[in-house]
Amino acid sequence: MIKRAWTYGLATLALFNVACDSGRTAGSSMETENSIAVLVQLADGTPAARMDVIVRPESYLSGASELGSDSLYQLHFETDEQGRVVLSSVPSGSYVIEARSDSLNLKGFEKIAYVEADTTTPLTVEVSEPTKVSGRVGLPQLVRSSATVSVQGLDYQVSMDSTGYFEFESLPNGNVEIVAFVNEAGVDSVTEYGRIEADVGADSSEGALYLGDSAYVKTYFVFEDFENGKDGWEPSASYNASVDFDIAPADRDREGKAAHFICVRDSAAEWDWALIGRELGGYVDMSNLDSIKFWARASEKSQISFAFDVFVNSDSVTSSDNKKAWKHYEVDTVWTQFVVIPAELDTSNNGGNVGWDSIKDSVTKISIFGQMGTEIWVDDIEVFGYGIFDPYAPLSRKND
Repeated sequence: MIKRAWTYGLATLALFNVACDSGRTAGSSMETENSIAVLVQLADGTPAARMDVIVRPESYLSGASELGSDSLYQLHFETDEQGRVVLSSVPSGSYVIEARSDSLNLKGFEKIAYVEADTTTPLTVEVSEPTKVSGRVGLPQLVRSSATVSVQGLDYQVSMDSTGYFEFESLPNGNVEIVAFVNEAGVDSVTEYGRIEADVGADSSEGALYLGDSAYVKTYFVFEDFENGKDGWEPSASYNASVDFDIAPADRDREGKAAHFICVRDSAAEWDWALIGRELGGYVDMSNLDSIKFWARASEKSQISFAFDVFVNSDSVTSSDNKKAWKHYEVDTVWTQFVVIPAELDTSNNGGNVGWDSIKDSVTKISIFGQMGTEIWVDDIEVFGYGIFDPYAPLSRKND
């Protein structure tokens, strides 16, 4: 999960529209100190008169809970007959300045990093017919139902449908960042689930730019939801233990199916273990892994472990070539979502654990361990940072 918390501490801007005397030249009427002089025009250079000009901080994210009153973050002005307006007494900062006329169906914007010490900062904003933009964001259903899709720095936001599809009817042309996020309940932050850069209007022969799968689709996938059974998953246990493994209804406020396994101890040995695991079909370089999320519950309060394994399947190597990196979690009877973050994996050198850095570029298997004598349910394993795992070598050979 990628989590970004935005805090908007921008004070109310002391901006005001200085009327331009039509008898003056453009230069003499645009010389107010500590200001942004804006000229709005069409693509052919024709001045765009009586256009709304809206100033927002570049950090503005429409629909984010911590924005508070929109009046503090959107300041409106209007161009004169020559398409000009002066924004005076502007504090230093990064802004997005949008010009638009809904009645004329014209929009445009520019980004500016303004330093208050500048005498006068000129800016030209070109307006043109806006573009329809659609796309799809790859999010799990529970997130998708509450997610918002917005354009960074501009006041455009939409909701996605049950498939993750979203559509903006009318965006100004230019390079924008489209952000998918969810408001955190009760706190002044949002959880960002993905963003994509789009050059709106650059390739729109049919009047619309289709983003297709967004950047988040390419960096997120469901590794396993167990709805199609346990294919690929195998139970395993130490010499003095055994595992009963099946697919069962998730139950307990979750829909669908889940993996279910029971760890049975056949002796009093403390080191007995049992797990379910899935081979990846080869060595997978997970160096860019952001995180893995999964849901789990147990028949009683106990411990589970999530492990990345490097298993060398060859008669020519010894068991010392088999190694892993893991993280232990406390689990109880309530379904809980756990987040596996590489930097938080166990670093102690015990039980075959060698740490993330030693195995991250050659993972061959993912395993979930259960505590002896406990029933474990696991569901919806999701990977962030990849669109799919792509093994790059047979299990029996690596860098021969």
